[in-house]
Amino acid sequence: MTVAPGRLLFGGHIGPAGLHVHYAAQLLVGRGLVLRDADGAEVRCDAALIPPNVPHAIVADEGEGLLALVDPASGRVPRSSSGAESWPLDLRAPSNDLASLQAIVTGVFGPAGEGPRHPALVAAIAALPSLLHERVRLADVARLAGVSQSRLSHLFTEELGLPFRPYVLWARLHRALASLAGGLSLTEAAHAAGFSDAAHMTRTFRRMMGSPPSALAAGVRWLE
Repeated sequence: MTVAPGRLLFGGHIGPAGLHVHYAAQLLVGRGLVLRDADGAEVRCDAALIPPNVPHAIVADEGEGLLALVDPASGRVPRSSSGAESWPLDLRAPSNDLASLQAIVTGVFGPAGEGPRHPALVAAIAALPSLLHERVRLADVARLAGVSQSRLSHLFTEELGLPFRPYVLWARLHRALASLAGGLSLTEAAHAAGFSDAAHMTRTFRRMMGSPPSALAAGVRWLE
């Protein structure tokens, strides 16, 4: 597993995950994937792209593969519908080395950095990492970005497809995983990301990722 700005890449056994939803677009590449949408429709495929903010469950897989979460603010996110029938892609499973994982993700999403264009939104996203250890207020971020609260709120929804508050939560999840990758404990990672405690962080991970952070971090070799 590796965590980079706006991107999380995991190579290995993916395993089942209950119905969940997150801001990131999700790319899955493996053998015999079975995915389910919010209406209960299932699709079997060897690769899939699930759009941001779309409920989904991983029912089964038959071996090792790639799971990538990509922040729409960090790259080009192809459009597809919320129905499972639109998710399959024609891709081969990559080798589980960092270069192969990065190459297939770049092929789908483009190079990291092709994100929002409005200067105020770029400034707001750049300011967030330094604020995550405490309560993040829209007014404070808007002031740093040099625009009104209403204008900044509109930019988040217009360019990223997500209101400000859920975006902050996604940023906290990303910070927590990066902290775990750096060797911090669950409690230390929770505090570094601005969660009240490890239990709060775990509940959030279950809701948004389908698994607790301990399951995501257990037995993982972090790549630089």
